[in-house]
Amino acid sequence: MSTARPIALSAVLVLAAAAFAQTNSDGTPGGQYIINGEYAPTIANAQKIDLRPTVFDTVLPERAVTYDLLPVKGQVPAKVDTISAARLNIATAQEKLYHGFVKAGFGLYTTPLVEAYYDQTRSRENAYGLHVKHLSSNGGLDNVGESDYGYNSIDGFYKQFLQHHEVGGRLTYDRRRFNNYGYLPLALDADTIAQPTDDELERFYNDIGFQARIKSLYKDSTKIAHDVALEVHAYSNDVRSTETNIKLTADLSKEEGTETYGLGVVLDNNAYRGKPGEGLDDLRQNGTLFGLTPNVRTASDKYAVRVGAGIYVDALGKTTFHFFPQAEASYRLFDDILLPYVGVDGRRIRNSFRSLTRENPWLEDAPFLANSSLNYDVYGGLRGSFSSRMGFDVRISRSRMKNRPLYVSLPPGSPAFGDRYTVVYDRVDQTDISGELHYHAGRSITATGRVDFYQYTTDLQAEPWNLPPYKIGLGATYDLRQKLIAKLEVQFLGPRKAFGYPYAQGDQNITAVAPATQDLDGFMDLYLGVEYRYTKRISVFLDASNLSASKYERWFRYPVQRSLILGGATFAF
Repeated sequence: MSTARPIALSAVLVLAAAAFAQTNSDGTPGGQYIINGEYAPTIANAQKIDLRPTVFDTVLPERAVTYDLLPVKGQVPAKVDTISAARLNIATAQEKLYHGFVKAGFGLYTTPLVEAYYDQTRSRENAYGLHVKHLSSNGGLDNVGESDYGYNSIDGFYKQFLQHHEVGGRLTYDRRRFNNYGYLPLALDADTIAQPTDDELERFYNDIGFQARIKSLYKDSTKIAHDVALEVHAYSNDVRSTETNIKLTADLSKEEGTETYGLGVVLDNNAYRGKPGEGLDDLRQNGTLFGLTPNVRTASDKYAVRVGAGIYVDALGKTTFHFFPQAEASYRLFDDILLPYVGVDGRRIRNSFRSLTRENPWLEDAPFLANSSLNYDVYGGLRGSFSSRMGFDVRISRSRMKNRPLYVSLPPGSPAFGDRYTVVYDRVDQTDISGELHYHAGRSITATGRVDFYQYTTDLQAEPWNLPPYKIGLGATYDLRQKLIAKLEVQFLGPRKAFGYPYAQGDQNITAVAPATQDLDGFMDLYLGVEYRYTKRISVFLDASNLSASKYERWFRYPVQRSLILGGATFAF
């Protein structure tokens, strides 16, 4: 080992110890160092990077591209999506409308028909029109009295369209003539019986009406929508039984979110004076019916619920108060394919001289009036569609009506000729099971059918007089390119019970016999109408009623005409 390294190491340690031994006066390390020798500083060479720009060629060399096919096969399952059919609507020019239309025809039993319309056609400001009709016939029934009848009516209206309202009015006149032909003509063969006068056989009913209406057309649902109407009828017969009816109605509604609040108001005043006959006092009945029907309705995409009530005050005779619950709920299933619904209804019903004689024109000259109450009508059903062309509605209901009008025959000789009817009022409970089916194939074919089965329970009367146990109605229309149009209607009415006075075989005069329950057979009434449009303005038609030629009785001793064929033409101008 060389001795130079220990000597150098010892020198370094000595110098280090001397350095640490140098201290300041306050004891901290420090001090001055003096080194004697020559100082020769040198600068090291710097290594600099050359950053001058150089040019690179941007054209890349071509590379050969190769394609390899992998031996792999993907399994994709087949899936078929249904595409809903699209309906194409082609906007065509508006069809030309004509101001006037006239229909005239003539049929069996000397049956003339004349009907005319005149309208304004299209307008954004107003609308008006006039309708006139005449239909009469000599009856042509055998083994009964004179059975001719006639209808005449005039109807004119006007509407004005304002910015937010529709204001309109209507004037009507209706005159109907009926013959009391329900008697045995052999009674007239007796020498001791005087021939009946026209006043004994004929009855005329005149109806003069006036209507006024104002309806809101708001687009803003926050405003109160309203529909207010006034209807007046002056009704009378040819023996001076008169009735004046004034009816004011108002329907108010307002939307608040998903709820709609509504209120119906009715004020119905009826003044009636009946003339029962010579030597009898007049029958006077005046009364006012006031009703409120508040309700609230809420709905969503699936359901709709309406709850309300009918509140009525009736001042016909003595003042009475009536309250009826009103509610309905429905729910949509399977995208509106099925819609089950349930509900309950009730209301007070005005029975007037006009309404009773419109239902049974062979009523006595001065019937007694009483208003009816639909105490309840509880129902439930299911409506929906089998397809886009076919829909249905099935329903069952149970109802009770107090003071329902029923019609029974008066004794023979009151009046002298013609079986006449009087009205009796009774509580009738009714169960109705019904079904309805409708079908349409565009504008070419439409068909509807409805069937109702009834079951009745009466309180005072032995039978529900003249009410059918079932009723079936069918209707169809076929339109061949707006050129040939055919209509078919069929009505079936089940057998009914009537209360009447039968004649004994061989009677030579009218005598009162013991009243009894009479069986009225069921019937089928078939109607067929065909129209051929020669041009858009001219057409010919042929109507056939009661094609089954059934001489059935809708009312006891009042058979209807057998097959009535009526043909004619129409013209538009």
